[in-house]
Amino acid sequence: MRLHAWAWLALSSLLAAPLAGATLPHYGGTLTVELSSAWTSIESSTAIAPLIAETLVRLNEKGEIEPLLATAWQRDPDRKRWRFSLRPKVLFHDGEPLNAANAAPSLAAALKKKFGDVNITAGGQTLVLQFDRAMPDLLTELSDTRMTVFRSSEKSSLIGTGPFRVTTWEPGHKLTLTAFEDYWAGRPFLDAVTINLGTTRDTGDVFDIPFSQTRRVLPERIRIWSSRVRELIALVSDSVQPGMFEALALAIDRAPIVNVLAQRRAEAAFGLLPQWLSGYAFLFVVPEKPTVSPLRTGPLTLSYPANDAFERSIAERVALNARDAGIILQPTQSPNGSVRMVRWPLESVDAAAELSRIATMLGMPDRTNSLNSSKPETLYDAEHALLDSHRVIPILYLPEVYGVAPRVHNWEAAQKNGGGFALRLDNIWVDP
Repeated sequence: MRLHAWAWLALSSLLAAPLAGATLPHYGGTLTVELSSAWTSIESSTAIAPLIAETLVRLNEKGEIEPLLATAWQRDPDRKRWRFSLRPKVLFHDGEPLNAANAAPSLAAALKKKFGDVNITAGGQTLVLQFDRAMPDLLTELSDTRMTVFRSSEKSSLIGTGPFRVTTWEPGHKLTLTAFEDYWAGRPFLDAVTINLGTTRDTGDVFDIPFSQTRRVLPERIRIWSSRVRELIALVSDSVQPGMFEALALAIDRAPIVNVLAQRRAEAAFGLLPQWLSGYAFLFVVPEKPTVSPLRTGPLTLSYPANDAFERSIAERVALNARDAGIILQPTQSPNGSVRMVRWPLESVDAAAELSRIATMLGMPDRTNSLNSSKPETLYDAEHALLDSHRVIPILYLPEVYGVAPRVHNWEAAQKNGGGFALRLDNIWVDP
């Protein structure tokens, strides 16, 4: 028997319905997250804090400013006075409506801690920030997770406006979040999120996979997701002769570090900022050439953290490359080495802000004084100046790597559209 076209369409729709229904968004369920880090302050976690407390504005994945708790802003020509209009009908987790008066205290404390004197005038849904100097990059600064708007009470030290609220908090061990039913952008799909800290278990719905020397055997059907590179491993020194440090930089062979030690999940670093952030990192790439250094110096020591097997393996590889170039470099767990290995997580998707932060950590903030957001070439010049100081050797860019269980849906899309470095758990759902 032949069916008419409309009958085939109806039949195919019925057959496809159960399959489509299995992937349609739905509410409910608890997501379990296992993290190897054991932070003791929620505010210090750039991945989790934005789920609870929000900033006035945020940066998307392209580094563009987007409204969040503030819907509009204006500034004076001198960029000293900024006026922000707060989003209406936003509630804190305890039910109190967001307004300028209750938003000002946490914001003022964060701004004064970083910039010193600032005057905040609060009226209705309007915040006015007055500085004694020009603040051309204020919007970028306000997107930092340290600038979140929150309140405190006797029962909770962190009452935010985000999609999830804190239910229980055991510092360094466990954090439980529940969906905020009255979230201004719509209730998240998940009912709750349980985050276990300081564990390398792979039994959760989502778990991070730290870089290590050993290869883990993961459960079947687990899919691996990697973020854009978000961390720089580098060598720094303020005591080694510049010529010797330059020779060491040329001697390091990054390919085995990327392919073997990092299991091809990382990128070789020749600059301080990754390509996706600066757009010009490829200009710093130079072929490694293990030439013998004509300089002679006493043995150098390379410090690495005692509890980090991955960094130890990198230190040993660097020491081997150094020996081939005639440089004696001894890895040590002592923190007082003449060369130190550092891990610097990226904290901003704004290239200028990130480079300024790195320059400050290197003790050379003056190298970024000429940065001008309207002139991209100043960013390259500043980074080039930092590298030419021969006080830092970039080695490796690392992404964040997670295992995601089959019951978790929309993970990749949620992270891609999130911007910043937060884990976007408000746009994912799980099977029962």
